[in-house]
Amino acid sequence: MVYSGNKRGSKVPSFDDLVRQDLKTGKFRPVYLLSGEDVLRKEGVVEHLKKKVLGEGGCAFNYHVMNGVGGGLGKILQQAVSYPMLGSHQIIWVRSIEACLQDQQSQERLQEYFQKPVLKTILIIGIEKADRRKKWVKNALELGYFFDFSPPTGEALINWVLKAAQKERLELPIEAARILCELVGNDLLSLKGEIDKLALLQEDRGVPLEAAEIGRIIMDQAALEGYEITANLEPGKCKEVLNTWFRLTQWGKSAYEISPLLLSRIRKGALVASCQEKGFSNEEIGLRTASNVWSLRYLQPMIKGMGSKGIAEALRAAKVCDQQMKGSPLPPDLVLEQTIFKCCLKRK
Repeated sequence: MVYSGNKRGSKVPSFDDLVRQDLKTGKFRPVYLLSGEDVLRKEGVVEHLKKKVLGEGGCAFNYHVMNGVGGGLGKILQQAVSYPMLGSHQIIWVRSIEACLQDQQSQERLQEYFQKPVLKTILIIGIEKADRRKKWVKNALELGYFFDFSPPTGEALINWVLKAAQKERLELPIEAARILCELVGNDLLSLKGEIDKLALLQEDRGVPLEAAEIGRIIMDQAALEGYEITANLEPGKCKEVLNTWFRLTQWGKSAYEISPLLLSRIRKGALVASCQEKGFSNEEIGLRTASNVWSLRYLQPMIKGMGSKGIAEALRAAKVCDQQMKGSPLPPDLVLEQTIFKCCLKRK
């Protein structure tokens, strides 16, 4: 079972291509190289193949999970060329294959298997980032084994969140989905975790959550407090920012976690303010700052309240805070609180 794969210059197949070409048709390849950080959908593909190829009973004998970390390629290939037990096929799921492909000889051995795979074995290889310059990766592309599992971005990410919420019977407004994507990022596992929390809360209540309440719950999550801090980060609002920080400490957050977040938001605010002064539109600012245009609203209170001079001073204070976190004899909480005082100082 050898595939002609991609022609030179064609688009690299993605998760959507794998679903359309393989999972829906039931025509499975002997090797899958899943490259990217989208762990959630990688695991989903493995689960689907287990169900379709092995069924419920076949998993006990013919499903093998192996790891490149702490293991060797020889052991993986030895299992790949062995016969299934009491079944027609076996599935081998290898996580972090890069750990056992550090030398040229190992890469060549894997490439040799690609050329003559065992047709009763479905070898699924996970790798965080495959270097497409390497011969074994190029070979996987040519044979049609390579699939790019980079997480979705932009509107595709928002649509993923909406579909994930729908599966949990959670009525998630698109505005709330946008907030979630902007604050959590495109880590699908983390996004799924936030959706699961909301779905469990809704199940406990026994009634659908209100749109406004969902937005408040999302903004109250400890991991998402950066926007609340910077929204109040302006002269005269030290109390509000400190209250946010104290609440975070009660939830187990440390200054080492919040300090980089604060610096990141101030940097983004400074960049947005500079673009606005130059007359760029929101769409242009979004492109130049790698931001969701919709999310820029969360930086406006800080930009308006502090002004360009205040943001510049806050940026200097935040940089000093970052340096002191790494080498100051002062407790990290005190370093962060001093920085908040400096950023919220009323200036003449």
